[in-house]
Amino acid sequence: MEIRPCTDDDLAILSSRWKVLGGVHESHHSGQLAGDTTYLVAWRDGEPLGSGVVQWGGCIGPNAREAFPRAVEINHLQVRDEYRSQGVGTALIAAAEQLIGREGMAQAAVGVADDNPRAERLYLGLGYRRTGIVDVSEYSWVSDDGTVQQASERDQLLVKDLA
Repeated sequence: MEIRPCTDDDLAILSSRWKVLGGVHESHHSGQLAGDTTYLVAWRDGEPLGSGVVQWGGCIGPNAREAFPRAVEINHLQVRDEYRSQGVGTALIAAAEQLIGREGMAQAAVGVADDNPRAERLYLGLGYRRTGIVDVSEYSWVSDDGTVQQASERDQLLVKDLA
């Protein structure tokens, strides 16, 4: 498995082999081009397995940002269904942590939705700890039939000291 920042050429492959509605790949790549994020993609034999975003500006949620102003957030971690439970998520987090450490940052943060206990177990197993900090985010997404849906997500913040 190879994990690397998304390139312009990768974007075309992602769009054709891992269809995600709403321009998610393009949005994450755009943030990387602007220097705000690094969009990491896990690959095996030219096939995208999963991805994650390193948010260089810190935590997105206002409560998390206030409580942990120096933490770098890892978010939008996704592993394609057929590649779950094969170490892809763990490898993506490790790659993100290495990148954060190389940039001289000492703390990584992840937000985990209340309805995602599997992700929470993964993060806790990788050394993240609960903080008691909660943020609620509201966002839009496009459903399979092309209609815009509204959603709200309650995320608890987990952090890990890297140094």
